[in-house]
Amino acid sequence: MAIEQDTGEEGRIAALFRHGIPGVNADDALDRIVKIARAALGVPIGAVTAVERNRQSFLALRGLDDAPLPLDQSFCARAVTDNKTLIVPDATAEERFSQFELVKGKAGVRAYMGVPVVSADGYPLGTVCVMDTQPRAFSEDDVTVLVNLARLAASHLATRQSESFDFVTGANTRRRFQMDVEREFDRAVRYDRPACLVFVDLDNFAQVNEAVGPEMADEVLKAIANRCREALRSTDVFGRIGGEEFGMLLPETLAYEASQCAERLRETIAKLRFRAGGEVVSITASFGVAPLNPAIKSAVHWFAQADMAVMTAKRAGRDCVAFAPPTEDAPVGLDEAHEEAAAARLH
Repeated sequence: MAIEQDTGEEGRIAALFRHGIPGVNADDALDRIVKIARAALGVPIGAVTAVERNRQSFLALRGLDDAPLPLDQSFCARAVTDNKTLIVPDATAEERFSQFELVKGKAGVRAYMGVPVVSADGYPLGTVCVMDTQPRAFSEDDVTVLVNLARLAASHLATRQSESFDFVTGANTRRRFQMDVEREFDRAVRYDRPACLVFVDLDNFAQVNEAVGPEMADEVLKAIANRCREALRSTDVFGRIGGEEFGMLLPETLAYEASQCAERLRETIAKLRFRAGGEVVSITASFGVAPLNPAIKSAVHWFAQADMAVMTAKRAGRDCVAFAPPTEDAPVGLDEAHEEAAAARLH
């Protein structure tokens, strides 16, 4: 079944990744913001939250058990969807909230106020919110306090948005990805552990760019990068290594496991649909899998093997998954040429 994408939501998810979310642990600054919110408003519960694609998580929390919430059980998801302050004086009196587990369960939440934490480019990442176990009419001064704290939270999260992230997609930059590949190569060789490098190259992307324009093409890149990253484990690394080319570094992964991951992602990408004006646009991707093996003598060589693998997929007709040819079976001179090209791209 085809999946039509909300391109605004894809941009928001990319902004989350660009700010290191998920992965941002509570720190002193976010915890102080929560403490100030609770003290200033006199409430038992305060939090800084992140609203991801399928759940709400807590970046800092006081007065409540720390567990992610499904979006259909989240006050904060409503605030982020509308991108404006949400005030609920008595949740039991509103049908859309009265069946939330936070309301009818042991937490006993009755009143809620949440203000979106908005990135510099306008995407709501989550909220600074407070909750009370009694009905409450929040005042204008209460709103002002929380608005200012949400701005502080946004500023703090912005400082964690390092130059290691690609601004469009939120993926690691090519240089950061290169460093991760080099580090994993050294680790895997030293301890004789499996690892795979997978390249993803979008098919005929120049034609898509020409058909829908650069802004919409960027939204396509964001959506595909998001899907790839969401399919990976916390120990995996995802990077943008070219205009429409991405890399996935999979430590502790066997060749067949990497190919299964790539095949699932290939199918997911092929089902995506993007509305551009009156047209619906789709795209496919080619995947190249390069398992680490003793014949690979350097990180640059490994990079070149993944490059050869994705070229094999392109030659096979695109929209498929291909493995790198065994190093010893590569045509004379081809391996060296690809290694030189890979070195140029890495450095």
